[in-house]
Amino acid sequence: MKKLLMMVVASVLVAEGSVLAGSLVIEQVSGSASWVVHADQQQFRKTLTGKLIREELVNLGIEENLSNFATIFSFHPLDDVRDVTVYGTGKDRAKAVVLIDGFFDKERILSLLRMNPQYKEIKHGNIVLHEWFDENQKDPNQMMYGCFYKDDLIIMGAGLDAVKLAVDVLNGSAKNATGDTFNQAALNAKGAFIQVMGKRVGEMVGQDPEAAALKQTDQLSLSIGETEGNFYMDLGLITKSEEAAQAITQMLEGIIAFVSLPNQEQPKLAELAKKIKVSCEQKSVHIHFESDHQAVVQFLKEQWQKNKEKEAQTQ
Repeated sequence: MKKLLMMVVASVLVAEGSVLAGSLVIEQVSGSASWVVHADQQQFRKTLTGKLIREELVNLGIEENLSNFATIFSFHPLDDVRDVTVYGTGKDRAKAVVLIDGFFDKERILSLLRMNPQYKEIKHGNIVLHEWFDENQKDPNQMMYGCFYKDDLIIMGAGLDAVKLAVDVLNGSAKNATGDTFNQAALNAKGAFIQVMGKRVGEMVGQDPEAAALKQTDQLSLSIGETEGNFYMDLGLITKSEEAAQAITQMLEGIIAFVSLPNQEQPKLAELAKKIKVSCEQKSVHIHFESDHQAVVQFLKEQWQKNKEKEAQTQ
């Protein structure tokens, strides 16, 4: 049997991560978290971007797969999920958890979960935690843990201690992230349906050569949403020094200039790149992109189709 609750997350995170849940409640996030990702399905459904992507899901045949999922698990990953919040500490998968808020058939899900050959229950206070073998991982010892904190709120993670801590944060016995140093701009972004915040970013990046710019970054905030009918992405970086901010700005400007050059293979990418604006002030770097929602959705659709074609060629 495929890992049950991970299928919930995977099904929700469709369309290039452009869907998900209700407004972020920072009180639900652990005070030890160094990053948070949140998506607002309710806000997404209100937007022109969301409606257009939903139409494309039908055209691409994905909607049928989601309906089949709903038949098995008694809830639709897009229609019945209100909110998804993922947070963690560093890059350790065992220290990350996902909170899924929605309308579920609890007993149906648990009955399927109990079919896992290594399923067992663990008590934590008055909450029953569920443990099962993660068949989709190469590690033969990889277990997953989760619980219904409430009938409409699932907690899940690859680390038992992280799931227990998430329970404690929700019941008030462990510190939450209220008043923490997460960027308020991302928290308060108007019309956002995806919010990402990180602190101590340079430590998380480590020695990854592909993320050299982030090595000099202390805080990161990203908002993706729609305002007045336009799709937007707003990225803010707080760097370790003014010199680092200027270097990152110059690097980004160079990349944008290169991508904006006429490109027969990616003509739409060049046009969209021209709409990216970069600014720098002291240790802060700000990147803003805004475009007609139809152009963005069409570009995402084409990229999805190209990826599917590449996958077919390699099989």
